[in-house]
Amino acid sequence: MKIVWFLIMMITVSGFAQDTIVQIDTANKIHVLNPLPVELYNEVRTNGTGLEVTMYESGTTFSLPNLSGSNYFLSFLQGQAPSSFNSSNSGYIMILVKNDFFMDAEVSFSPSNSYIIFKYNGLKYYNLLNETGVSFFKKFFLGQ
Repeated sequence: MKIVWFLIMMITVSGFAQDTIVQIDTANKIHVLNPLPVELYNEVRTNGTGLEVTMYESGTTFSLPNLSGSNYFLSFLQGQAPSSFNSSNSGYIMILVKNDFFMDAEVSFSPSNSYIIFKYNGLKYYNLLNETGVSFFKKFFLGQ
């Protein structure tokens, strides 16, 4: 009787323990792109102490110091995310708040699609650049 009970338990447990394999069609994968949340925007706007930027291809490095530099950078952003991605990113941005690292970002620049990718606590946020921002970063793209 114990053997029968043991076999019944093994069959039951093994039935629950089997992995279920589901095929996922990655061609129809949906990406939700969110712009920088208002709380993070306001933190940089009120307590930002500057930015350090390095352009990848040209090697140009520059700073936008103090709160005025942070606010100047924020004036480049549109409140919407891009609808498509560029093949590569163009530069790295380190954003400082209260003289300490707050978040990093990358600028992705192309004549038809320029945006910033903010990275905060493992999440990414995307904001399109306005015309002023495109003109600003264009000066540093490939040393132009």
